[in-house]
Parts: sequence; C-alpha cells; structure tokens
Amino acid sequence: MSKIPQTVVHYAQFDPFERPGGVSRFARNLTLIFDSVIFMHRKTLDVGYVEKHHFPVICDFHTALDWPERIPVVGFLHGIASVKWTVTHALHDLWLIRAQGKAVRRKNTVWTACAEWIARQAGVRYGLKVPHIIYHPVDMNTFDGRLTSGNPRLILHDARTRHKGRKLLEHLASKFPGWAFVSLECTPEQVPDRLRSARAFIHLSRYEGNSLVANEAMAMNLPCLFTEVGLFLDADGPTEVYRVEADKVFRDKAALEKEFAAFTASLDVRTYNPRVWMLRHATPEKSREGWRKVMKEFQKLSGWEPGTA
Repeated sequence: MSKIPQTVVHYAQFDPFERPGGVSRFARNLTLIFDSVIFMHRKTLDVGYVEKHHFPVICDFHTALDWPERIPVVGFLHGIASVKWTVTHALHDLWLIRAQGKAVRRKNTVWTACAEWIARQAGVRYGLKVPHIIYHPVDMNTFDGRLTSGNPRLILHDARTRHKGRKLLEHLASKFPGWAFVSLECTPEQVPDRLRSARAFIHLSRYEGNSLVANEAMAMNLPCLFTEVGLFLDADGPTEVYRVEADKVFRDKAALEKEFAAFTASLDVRTYNPRVWMLRHATPEKSREGWRKVMKEFQKLSGWEPGTA
C-alpha cells in the first residue's frame, strides 16, 4: 500500500530532529505514512502558512492549544498526564495535566490516540470521545525479525530514567553477573542491528503510552520481558511476551529477581513470537489505513481539499 498522497504538518513543543523520545520518533515516522511532512514546533509555528495551504496539522494533545480554534487540527494523544503523574510526581506532568484538561475543550479537532487504553481513559477522565486508534507503526522490512543472537548473554534495555526501570536494571546486573545488561543507546539507524544481535529485550517501566522501542523489539521478534503498562492495558494488546506487574517488581526486589530468573529460564523452552502482533496491528500499511480515516474526517470537518507541498 503506497503512502497517502498528501502533505501534513506535524507540530510539537520541540524540534523532533533535536529532541529524543517517543513523540519525536512518532513525528519522524509520519514520513512512512504521508508523501510529505512539514515539521513545525513552537519556535517555527506558522499559522498563516497552514491557513494559506490548507495543510492538516497533527499535534500533541496539549499543543493543540497553540493553534487558534479557527484552524482545524488533528489532536494526537500519546498518553494521559494524570495517569503518568501518579508514577513520576513531576512538576512538568502536573503542568501537563492542566494543559490537557484545557485542550479537551478545544473544538474543531479530530481526536486520535496511539492506544485503546488512552482513548478509554480520555473518556473516563475528561468525557472526551476519541474515535481513532492508530498504533505506532514499525517498518517491518527494517525490523525484519532476522535474529543473529550475536551475544547469547546480551539483554538490551531502555531504562533511561527511574520510572523506566533504571534502578531495577542496575539491581539485576548486580545479581545476575552472567548476563550482560546493555542500554539501547545508539542512533536510530543502529537500532535494528543492535536488537538483532541480542538474546532478549527488557522494558521495566511504570508508565507508557505506547512504547516505540518496545514495538521495535517486538517487530524484531526478540523475546521480551515487559511490565503491564502501555499496550498491555489494551484488550487486544500483545500476548507473545513475558509480562510482570509493574508495582510488584518495583516494590519487591526478590519478586523482580524471581521474575527475571523465570524469564531467562524460559528462553530455552519457550518460543516467543511477538512479531505476529506487530504484523497484525502496527505496520505502516495498518497505520495508513487509520490515517486515511482520520484525513477523511478532517476533510469533512474543515472543508479543505487534500493538498501537497
């Protein structure tokens, strides 16, 4: 299925080519979906340009507030700040709660989310109807599932912060010296080969919206140990992985050790196949199907004809 023959604007708080993280990766991955993507952020916001060319704007939940309400936008929900704050207690997330609370009142918006649980919580917490669910796609040709197991004792992870399990990985490394725990810190271009050379991938996070790095590990068909957050809150979430309760392993180090030992023991007796879920739900082709529906609703809402730069 070819790309959608349309130009869209992605708008975020920061430049996605200078800022790491899932939102930036999401922005860059829109080039897998649309023929042309114009990237704007708060320092380059140009309302007049969008209004003149009638390009759909895809923006984060809270940054929809940066656009005058006369401009139709697609508000994309990457997560729910009031849920995240219960884990992080960060001032930024507290500010984000207020911003999201204001954004839900914005009219002239097509609401879309990257996971069913996010859409569901938006309804529960804000009374917001989010009719479109589009999982973060992964290029299945690049993340092709061809494992080399170059290092059969290598465990890759993405524990960059405390709530993403940094201390848990440090503890496991001290208790299981026979395994090499290595952070997936490299350029995006290096990620596929790094993943294919590992024995397994671990993501012990207390909160996720829809983790792109977890999706990439699943697309590569790596055995994965995940906490039950993000996609695992969806009714039709991935099943071909080893799942643990976040509160349990964050609270109890003995439980963490027991679960990790059980996971590594399973590697020799269980065949994990998380790639199947990705092929069914999160390919660029599936994403384009979802975005075509979003663009159809956007056109109906705005009256704008699809344009190309």
